[in-house]
Amino acid sequence: MKTSVIRQRVADFLKQNAPFDTLLEQDLLDLAGSGKVKFHESDEYVFRQGDANGQFVWVIQQGRVELVEESASGQRLRDVLGEGDLLGLDRFVGDGSCLYSARTASDVMLYGVAAAVFESAAERYPAVRRFLSAHASVSGNLGFNRTSWLEAEAPPLDFLRARMVSTREAPCSCPPAVSSPLSTRAAVRAMLQSRSEHLAISSGGGPVEAILTSSDLALFCGHDPARLIGAIRRAASAAEIAPLLRLAAGLARSGLAQPRDIDDCCLIGAEAVVALAEACIRLADGTVRAAGVGAARAPYCWVMSGGSARGDLLGPEFPTIAAVWDDSDGAFAAEDSVYFAALAGETETWFHALGLSGAGLDWPEGARPSMPLSEWKRLFSETVRNPIGHDLYARRSFFDFRLVLGDASVLQALQVHLLHELSCHETAIPLLANDTLEHVPPLAFFRDLVLDMDGAQRDSFDIAEAVIAPVANAARVFAIAKRRLTLAGTLARLETAMLDFPQGAAILQ
Repeated sequence: MKTSVIRQRVADFLKQNAPFDTLLEQDLLDLAGSGKVKFHESDEYVFRQGDANGQFVWVIQQGRVELVEESASGQRLRDVLGEGDLLGLDRFVGDGSCLYSARTASDVMLYGVAAAVFESAAERYPAVRRFLSAHASVSGNLGFNRTSWLEAEAPPLDFLRARMVSTREAPCSCPPAVSSPLSTRAAVRAMLQSRSEHLAISSGGGPVEAILTSSDLALFCGHDPARLIGAIRRAASAAEIAPLLRLAAGLARSGLAQPRDIDDCCLIGAEAVVALAEACIRLADGTVRAAGVGAARAPYCWVMSGGSARGDLLGPEFPTIAAVWDDSDGAFAAEDSVYFAALAGETETWFHALGLSGAGLDWPEGARPSMPLSEWKRLFSETVRNPIGHDLYARRSFFDFRLVLGDASVLQALQVHLLHELSCHETAIPLLANDTLEHVPPLAFFRDLVLDMDGAQRDSFDIAEAVIAPVANAARVFAIAKRRLTLAGTLARLETAMLDFPQGAAILQ
């Protein structure tokens, strides 16, 4: 491949990530042309703790890299870096030697840019200087001691009151109301959950004192998640969605510094996936209609299941979404079936075009991503009435519902039916609980091996499968046992379960 093509490809990647997104085109090309491309297999060291930094600053193009602190007592994981993150910035801190070892956790491709050229850019671009300053401020406290942007101080009320007078931007007619004092974390959560870029702030439920906009919040915390998620939802093409999706993934990742950040960052990731699903369904609908397939005649909704519905994911993954339509009036049953089957297939095509591969959950025999309400009722009836014969545990994630778009009453009708089945066939719940208890985290770690309860040994550890899944499965059992089907989020289920077990909640707190 010609050198000019490689340079352009590197430049295109760099400009998607900070601090390179602030550079002019020619400076970006000069930076891209100053370095080289390097590939590492999994479990290799890019550099070791204490090494003198080389001539390059490295940008992770793909893969994961672990920053490991090495001492006489062993190794300690300090951070996990991914696409767009930088290695080698320690040259600008202290004596310039590597503070930690960088070890690949997967196959990794790195783009190297000349450190001298990067430093020259820092001299000319304030944004790059701020980036390096931020790195220096946390370089001695990487990993668990970092501070998230969610901890940034929220705009003061006096500032917002002044903005109400001076700004010409008119807020929406009835913004969601929140109480003061307001934190950045709480504001982000309220905006995402309400799908609003404005919040009305009051004290103790009194009159509105000020209006907080997402752009005002971004002035103080440096990020605008509400606007970003909204832009994904309204996007009109793959070319528009793809970079926004990468920004959303980076936003969630950069906000994760302390354990308390996990739920908020998962919320950002979950809302990004829901917004993506809405955009893909809307764009797929345009393609299907243009092909002359028709349109929906019956009331319908789209629902999401699995990790995306539960909010267990930090980054976007292929979501399990499905169409449910009311077929109680059989006048247009055949036409609706053809339309939703075509729409489901075209929506999956859009996901793949955006780089989300896979097929979501494994669909049970006789089930598919587009089924009328009667078929969904049949699926859950057979599962609850014969949980062993129809492998209830394998179908457990289909009990996690989140409405994506459409008529909520269609989903409510399905949930009412499922509640009736659970009331009439209660043995399904203890069976699901027993299956959950049989899938527990590993017993221990010993000499780089994972020891399971049955004595089996493995040399790898899947955090999602071994840690997150058991907690999500237990939370699901608690929710179903109390017939709470409207809560899909694992954290929401656990918070509600605390009310059922006050003694256990007191211990946890």
